[in-house]
Amino acid sequence: MTDFNTEYQKLNEKQRHAVDTIDGPVMVIAGAGTGKTQTIALRIANILTKTQTNPSSILCLTFTDTGVNAMRSRLIKIIGPTAYSVHLHTFHSFCNEIILSHPENFIISHDLQPADELEKLEIINSLIDKLPDGAILKPWGDHYFYQRDIISSLQTLKRENISPQNFLSLISNQKLFIEKSAEIYQNLKSLRVSKSLESNVLANLNSLLNIKDLSTSLKTSLIYHQNLFDSGGYNVGAAKSPSINLKNSLLKFIENLVKDTPKQSELLDLYRGYNDELQARGRYDFDDMILFVIDAFKKDTNLLRQYQELYQYFLVDEFQDTNSAQNEILNLLCSYYDNPNIFVVGDDDQSIFRFQGASIENIFDFYKKYKIKPIVLQNNYRSHQLILDSSTSVIIKNQNRIANFIKDIDKSLKSNMTFDPDPINIIPVTSVLEENYFVSQKIKKLIDTGVKPSEIAILYRNNNDIEDLVSILKINKINFYLQSDQNILNSRHIQQLIYLLKFINDPTKTDFFYHILASDYVNFNSLDLLKKVRNIDDLSLNSKIKLRNIDRRLSLARKWLENDNLDRFFNKVIRKFKFLDYCLKSKDPQILNHLLTFHQELKRLSLDQKYTLDQLLLRLDSLSDNNISLAAPPLTENLDNSVQLLTVHRAKGLEFEYVFLIKVNDKKWGNNRNISHLSLPSGILKYDIVGNISDQNEDERRLFYVALTRAKKQIYISYSTKTDTNRELTPSVFISEIDPKLIETINVPTDTQVKALSQFFPLVENENIDVDYKKYLTNFLTTRYQFNVTHLNSYLRCPFCFYHQTILRIPAVKDKFSSLGTAIHNTLSFYFNNQSSSLNSLIQNFTQSLYKEGLNKKDFDESLFRGTNILTDYFNQHSDNLCQKIKTDYDFKSANLHLNNIPITGKIDLIEYLENNKINVVDFKTGNPDGKYKELSPDGDYFRQLAFYKLLISLDTSFSPHFNSGIIDFVQKSKQKNTLIRKEIVINPEHVEGLKLLIIDVYNKILNLDFFKLGKDCKDHQHIHYLLKSQSLPKTL
Repeated sequence: MTDFNTEYQKLNEKQRHAVDTIDGPVMVIAGAGTGKTQTIALRIANILTKTQTNPSSILCLTFTDTGVNAMRSRLIKIIGPTAYSVHLHTFHSFCNEIILSHPENFIISHDLQPADELEKLEIINSLIDKLPDGAILKPWGDHYFYQRDIISSLQTLKRENISPQNFLSLISNQKLFIEKSAEIYQNLKSLRVSKSLESNVLANLNSLLNIKDLSTSLKTSLIYHQNLFDSGGYNVGAAKSPSINLKNSLLKFIENLVKDTPKQSELLDLYRGYNDELQARGRYDFDDMILFVIDAFKKDTNLLRQYQELYQYFLVDEFQDTNSAQNEILNLLCSYYDNPNIFVVGDDDQSIFRFQGASIENIFDFYKKYKIKPIVLQNNYRSHQLILDSSTSVIIKNQNRIANFIKDIDKSLKSNMTFDPDPINIIPVTSVLEENYFVSQKIKKLIDTGVKPSEIAILYRNNNDIEDLVSILKINKINFYLQSDQNILNSRHIQQLIYLLKFINDPTKTDFFYHILASDYVNFNSLDLLKKVRNIDDLSLNSKIKLRNIDRRLSLARKWLENDNLDRFFNKVIRKFKFLDYCLKSKDPQILNHLLTFHQELKRLSLDQKYTLDQLLLRLDSLSDNNISLAAPPLTENLDNSVQLLTVHRAKGLEFEYVFLIKVNDKKWGNNRNISHLSLPSGILKYDIVGNISDQNEDERRLFYVALTRAKKQIYISYSTKTDTNRELTPSVFISEIDPKLIETINVPTDTQVKALSQFFPLVENENIDVDYKKYLTNFLTTRYQFNVTHLNSYLRCPFCFYHQTILRIPAVKDKFSSLGTAIHNTLSFYFNNQSSSLNSLIQNFTQSLYKEGLNKKDFDESLFRGTNILTDYFNQHSDNLCQKIKTDYDFKSANLHLNNIPITGKIDLIEYLENNKINVVDFKTGNPDGKYKELSPDGDYFRQLAFYKLLISLDTSFSPHFNSGIIDFVQKSKQKNTLIRKEIVINPEHVEGLKLLIIDVYNKILNLDFFKLGKDCKDHQHIHYLLKSQSLPKTL
C-alpha cells in the first residue's frame, strides 16, 4: 500500500468523496478524462485499507477485456500483488466462471458450442423459409431482406433481458392499444384548423391517456407528447401551428404502431423458433451466457446466496453501457441487502455501445432506485479547455441527457492542463484524395517536430473509411498500427490459396488453374502464362518443367485428399506447393498472420474428422456471399513508433496528443441512412424516451463527442466537399454545432490536389517489360485485337485489371450473380423472339439456361427463385406492350468496322424497329436499378455503352435504319419505387464525337502498353489485382 497515500493525495475533492464513501450505494458521473479508472482503483485500495475485507470479496465489473487489463495494471501499481486476488471481470467472463464452477446448474455442457455468425444466419434463413408466403418478414422478390435486422433485433432482445414471453406481453399491449385507439385516431384525423383545434387535440390526447389497461411504456410516450406541447416544444415543426404539430405527431405515433406491430408478431415467432433451433443444434448465443446465469440465480436460491455471501463490495465501470441483462445480474447479487455496497461509474454522454435510446437508462434507474445524489467529476486531466468547450457545445444539443432529468447536476468540464490551447482545426478539402494528402503531410510535420507517432491517432466512423488513406501513409513511409481485425478473405494471398484448394477439389474447373499459375507463390513467367492461356505450346524450358512439377503436385494432392484428414491434407499442400515457404520469406508479416488465421479456422472445423474440403470451400463461399469476416487479429508491432488508426468505438477510453477525425461528412456523421427496417415495441427500456426524441442524431452526436474528447492538445476535423464523381458533399451537422469562436478553418494550398495525384498514381515505366514479351503483346494488339465498349469501360475503371482480364485473358471465376444474369439474358432473347410464349414457357427456358451454368445446388436454388421472381415481374409488366419488330443479340463482329484504323465491334441485346426507318437500341441490366444514376449520366458506363452502339451503327454502311434513342431496360424491380424502370436516353452528336476522342486516346494507351497503374475507383476485391501480383508489372507473374 506504499503508493496508495501518494496517489490519494493527488485526488481532487470530488474524487476523494467517491473514494472515501465505501459503504452503501454510490453513483459517480465521470466525464471524459476525469480520472475514473484511478478513482475506482483507489477506492478498491481504500476498502482494503480501512476494512478487513478479503480482496476476493470485491467484485469489479467492466465492459471490455481491455478495461479489465487496464484496471488490473492500475491496481498492481497501487496495491502490488494483492491486485491479483481482487475479482476483476467483464460480465461475460464472470458468468462464464459461474457456469464452469457449477455445471450441474446449467444446460451448457462440453458438447454445447457457441453459434458463429454464419450459423446464426443459416438458422434465420431456414426460419424465414418456413414463414408462409405473403409474410411481412418474407417479402416477395427478396425473402431475406430483413435477415440482418432480425438478427440484430434478437440480439437486442436478449441483451435487454426480454424473453419471448415478455416480448409477447409488449406486443399484446400494443395490439390492445391499437384496437382501443382506433376511434380516437379517426377523430384526430378529422380535425381541421379552427378556434377549438387546440382543445380538441388535447381532449383526444387525454382520451388516449385514459384508455383502460394502458401499458406504462405507452403511457410514458403519450405523456412525453403532452409535456413537450406544454413546454412549447411543438412551436417548431412542419406546421406553424403547435396544435397541428401535436396532432400530426400523435397520428404518426399510432400509425407506426399499426405498421410495426404485425412485423413484431412475426419476429416473436422467429424468436421462439431461433431459440428452439439453437437448442436442437447444440448451440447457444454469446448473450445467452448471461441469461443462463439469471435463470439459474432465480431458480436456485442457494446458488444465488453463495455469491451474495462471497462478495461484499461491487464496483461497475462504464455503467452507461451495461445492458438490462447485465443489470439484472447486479440486481440479483445486491438483492440480499437493502443498502448494498455498490459503486457505479458512468457517463451518459459517452454511451455508444448500447442500442438506440438507452444512454440514460442505467443511471436514471440507479438514481430512482437508491435515491442518492450522484457525485459528478468535472476536473479534466486530458484536454485543454477549448477542446472541452467545443465538445460541450455539441453534446448539449442532446435532449436525452441525465442533466435534463436530475436537478442540480453540472456536467461542464474544467481543464487542469497548463499548456496554451489552440483552436479546433476544421479542414475543408475538395476531394478525399486531397484530404488523405493533407492528413499524411500534417502527420509527417508533427513527427518531424518531435511528436511521438503513438501520440497521433486517426479516428474514423467505419472501418472502410481508412482503406484509401492506408496506401498514402505507406507511400509516405509513415509507420502505423491499424487497430482492426482484418478479413483474410479479402487478402490476395488467401484468395490464391483458395483457388488452389478449389482446383484440387474439382480439377474440371480450369479457370482456377490459370489463377494458380498467376499466383505470387508460383512465380510463373508472364509471357509463358499469356501463351498458356491462349493455348500456345511454345513455352520456355523452365516453364515446361514448372508445369510438369505443378501437375505432379496436383496429382499427389488429390491422393492426399482421399486418404488424409483435412488438417493433414492442408499442411501437406501448403508445404508441397511452396505456399508456406513464400509466406515465411515475405517481408509483410500480415501474409503469415493471414495464413495462420486461415489454418486455425480449418483446424477448428476439422475437429470433426468427417469434415471435408468441399464443406470448407462451401463455407468460405457462404462467408463471402454474406459479407461475414474471417478476421485475423491485428499484429502487435512497435506501438511507440506507430501512428494509431482506429474507429471511434475502439478509441473509447484512449487518449492522444493529436487526433485527426476524417471524412466528417453528412450521412456518415449524423443523418445516417443505415436505419433498421424492424422496430422493437415500447417497453424494451424501463424509461423509454427515444421514441419521443425528435432529434434522431443523438446517438451519433455522442459518438462525435467521444471522438473530440480523445484529444489532449489538438484535433483536426476534415471533410471533402465533393465525391470522386464530382457530386457535392456537405459537412456533418455536428461541425456546425461547435461554437464558431472555438474553431479555426484551415484552407489547404491550391496545388494540394496535384501533389496528391502525383503520390497516389506514381509513374510506372514500361522499360521493365521483357523485350520478347513486349514484342508479343504489340503483335497481338495490332493483328488480332478488336476494341469494344466493355474494354473501354474496363480500362477507364482500372488499366491493370483490364490487362489481366482482356489482354492476358485469365479466365474470370463466374459467380452466381453473373450466372443469373446470363440465364436471364438468354431467356429474354427467347421471349422477344417468341412473344406469344406463356410465363411457364419462360420459366422453363430460364431453368434450363440456369442449369447449364453449373452452379452448386444451393446457388442454383437461390438463383432459380430470384430469377423466377424477376422474370414474372417483367412478364406481367411488359407482356402487353412488346415491340413486334425486333432483332436480338445483333453482333457487329463480322462487319469489320474501324474508327481511325482502330478495329471496333460490339453486340446489341435488342433492336426495336420503329416507324420512319428508325430504331431504339436496348440493353438489359439485371442488377438493382437503385443508385445507378452515375452510370446513366454522360460520363457513366451505361450512357457510354449506348453512345458506342450509336457509333457502330453509323460506321456500318450495311445498316440502313437510323438510331433514334438508347434504352437501358432494368429487368429487376426498383426497391425504392417498386416498379420496373426502362430509361430512355437521347444520344446527341456531340456525345458521339466526345466518345470518338476517348476511344482514340484509350486505344493509343493500350498500344503503348500503358496498363500498369490502378484505377482510383477500383476497390472491388474481386478485381484481379487483389488476387494477383502487385500494383506494378514485374518481369514474371
